[in-house]
Amino acid sequence: MSRTFSPRQAGIADVGPPGWFSTAHVVLRHVGAVAALVLFPLNRDLLLLVVVSYLLRIWGMEAVYHRYFSHRSYKTSRVFQFLLALVGVQSGQRGPLWWAYVHRVHHRHADMPADRHSPVAHGFARAYFGWMRQPDFRRMDWRVVADFARYPELRWLTRFYEVPLELVGALLALAGYLGWLGPNISGASAFLWGYCVPLVLVLHATAFVNTFCHLSRVPGGYQRYARERHSVNRPVLSFLMLGAGYHNNHHRMASLARAGFAWHEPDVTLWTLRVLRTLRLVDGVRDTVPDAVLREGGIGAGRRALRADAVERGPAARDEHAS
Repeated sequence: MSRTFSPRQAGIADVGPPGWFSTAHVVLRHVGAVAALVLFPLNRDLLLLVVVSYLLRIWGMEAVYHRYFSHRSYKTSRVFQFLLALVGVQSGQRGPLWWAYVHRVHHRHADMPADRHSPVAHGFARAYFGWMRQPDFRRMDWRVVADFARYPELRWLTRFYEVPLELVGALLALAGYLGWLGPNISGASAFLWGYCVPLVLVLHATAFVNTFCHLSRVPGGYQRYARERHSVNRPVLSFLMLGAGYHNNHHRMASLARAGFAWHEPDVTLWTLRVLRTLRLVDGVRDTVPDAVLREGGIGAGRRALRADAVERGPAARDEHAS
């Protein structure tokens, strides 16, 4: 790339390691997860390690890659932006600009052939893992992410995301070897339980959203917004993914920094963003659902507004809203 990088001139390019490299790493991490179960029985210290590691990595995927780089639902400084990107990389899902590109295309062409991981357009197997084996897996169009592609540090991280990702894995092993993680954690167990297992869990959790949150006929979910006919809210997945499973809500208004719209839809990612806002590390957090969207979904104030409107307009209006 030239020093004066232009997304328009760069256009479409293959970014980051080839697909076989990523596939090999996915396989090795699964092998590592199985080895963790076989070689190092889970104890209290290892359980704490895997939970903390998983939460940090899934937060990096959801709060950073998804809500920030893909949808720009809040703002931050350039320095903290890069620090966030480093956290996002720990999700093990390639670089930030590649992830944002794939996700923006997903929203532009949801459940159409251009949507790489749509179970509606391509079937379950390809949507779950198969799309990562396609020839165009690492291909992206810099113009789609031109807003962030102007930062050279983000372009570097998108190409060489494996450097900080593997470095953290090595540091975990070193910390375990030196006893910094407690007497019940060795270097090998720290690497397997703190690195391999959480990465595998994050990968499958994301694949669950890509597939089951776009299969409306599978039980266990609900649709609030009929216009997003394939996307589904799945509370169980939201619990595992810090709010990301409220997918029908999200597709209705993707620019928000929240996916849980109702009081009974806890959104841990939103809560953490509010904490960061209080600490003045981020600002411009888009956390207010417009009244019109609430009314459309029959939620809270929107539901009360629907009732008030129906009373004002009389029986015909009430019948209209009930239909």
